Amino acid sequence: MGNVLRGFWHLVRVFSACLAAGLLGLLLHGSAFAQAAGTGAETLEPQLIALGRDTHPLQGTRGEGWVLVDASGQMTFEQVRAQFAAGQGRRFALGEIMPTGGGRVLWFQLKLPAVASPTPLLLSVPHPNMDGVDLYRPIPPANGVAQWQVQRSGDLIPVAQWPVRNLYPAFELVLMPGESQPSYLRVIHSYPLSLYWTLSEPDSFQEVSKQTHLLLGIYIGLVLLMALISAIQAFAWSDRVHLLYAAYVLLVALGQLSLMGLGGEYLWPANAWLNDHAPVTLTLLGAAMLHLVLRQLIVNRDVPWLSRWLLLMALLGALVALAFVTVGRHFLVIYSTPYYVASMLSWIGVAAWYARRRPRVGLWVLAAVVCLVGGSTFPVLRMLSLSPMSAATQYGVQIGAALELPLLLIALYFRSHERRNNQLRVGSLTRVDPLTGVASHRVLLQRLAQLLQRQQYDPAVGAVLLIRISNAASIRQEYGMEGAQNAEVHAGDCITGVAQEGDTVARHRDGDFVLLLQGRVTHEQLSTIGQRLIAHGLADIPGLPFKTALQFKLAVAEAPFQVADATHLLLLLEAVLDELAARPGTALRFVRWPDAKDTAPAEAPV
Repeated sequence: MGNVLRGFWHLVRVFSACLAAGLLGLLLHGSAFAQAAGTGAETLEPQLIALGRDTHPLQGTRGEGWVLVDASGQMTFEQVRAQFAAGQGRRFALGEIMPTGGGRVLWFQLKLPAVASPTPLLLSVPHPNMDGVDLYRPIPPANGVAQWQVQRSGDLIPVAQWPVRNLYPAFELVLMPGESQPSYLRVIHSYPLSLYWTLSEPDSFQEVSKQTHLLLGIYIGLVLLMALISAIQAFAWSDRVHLLYAAYVLLVALGQLSLMGLGGEYLWPANAWLNDHAPVTLTLLGAAMLHLVLRQLIVNRDVPWLSRWLLLMALLGALVALAFVTVGRHFLVIYSTPYYVASMLSWIGVAAWYARRRPRVGLWVLAAVVCLVGGSTFPVLRMLSLSPMSAATQYGVQIGAALELPLLLIALYFRSHERRNNQLRVGSLTRVDPLTGVASHRVLLQRLAQLLQRQQYDPAVGAVLLIRISNAASIRQEYGMEGAQNAEVHAGDCITGVAQEGDTVARHRDGDFVLLLQGRVTHEQLSTIGQRLIAHGLADIPGLPFKTALQFKLAVAEAPFQVADATHLLLLLEAVLDELAARPGTALRFVRWPDAKDTAPAEAPV
């Protein structure tokens, strides 16, 4: 089992490194994509874009535009066009946080670049989990009446019905030469955010999409591997904290799938309700589950109020998630954000307290929580309109979780390793006498029971010697507790010195020693062993003054034992020793069974 655990530990380290490398690639990719989106036209004044094999392709031209806020959310498209025509729209800047949420609808007027020939492009809004994004495009008029094509995307409709099945809303369009009518974007979202739109060639868009899917797939695969390793460790260590961790990792993986758009694209493409509710619900449940994992770490630390607090926070997280699913989307900012802030403070506080109590494990837990809280802070700031959308706000949770999960798994490994060592030490105390190192009373009873079973098939096998230090009280009185302990240790060494391979030297409950002989021994051999043991006891005791010796009293039971069980045998031997205590000149006596013959000597002098 130890080799298996060491093997899993090496796997944890290897895959943790892979996970960190994958997230670094994701971060670099996200930054590169944001920079690529920032190149090109930063205004929407008409311009001529030549596309072809011999020219540079359009790589994510990002544009600004004009925005109109519909506070009622009821304006029609014609009313919006009329207000833009009346000059009621305003120019919005890149990075500006827009007041979405509360039923408000944003309308963006986009004046796309001019082209020399029909040009297929993709217009995308690179922000996952948008509630609704509709693109209004002019088409050639029929009978002099302007016509508009509407493409709808966003979480409120199934991903399978999006114009482009992607992580975030994207629309296929063809720019025509001489196109004079602007295009419009209608945006609905639950909380304030900053967004931008990009134009890309189809090939360029697909290339970026493939790279993003590859990196996100590696990330999710490694996270799921963490759950598998933890489930195996739960079985190997017999510790349920690993099961809670595995459940937490699965919730994190599902939450990240939904937050990054992979869930809607692959797992529930036909279910708009899941696409809309899964990101917030799974994230809340993941936060609640982390409270349970931390509670399992500190539940036995004699702080019941802290355990109850973490349990309460987990329950509150489940209730907020239930309220979001059943009541409505306004819970997202009103209740979920304060819950996230309170959870972060609780995680940091509990981890810091645990690190002070158990540094070897707690410092790993604290490092994991700091990574998670640090990464989760940016999306919360974005939800509170305190930070614009960036690679940090978009991928902060993923990066924080990718660093947190392996660190927390390492902490749980150390914790389970310490727990297993403590269990082994406690178990060894039940098998070995802590002072002398001989077998404990429980082991003695087990070995005696086994010997009694063997005697049912071979009555001549085995013998038992119960040995008492008759002058133990005088040694304790004269030399104190330390001297008495030295005497007991010396007695254990003396008895172990006459034992053979396979024999058992154990400690009786009241402090006497027991020598359990497993082989066939005669009456004369038992007498010789007893006399040798008495002679060994007369040697000087280390650590005590010169000529301080042990005076042994021995009660011997030879096969076959005519008793019902091991406890009865020990009681008979104790009774013999009690009789010897009243006879100073005798040091050894054999137990006389009812049908024992009187031909053999039963006693030996001191």
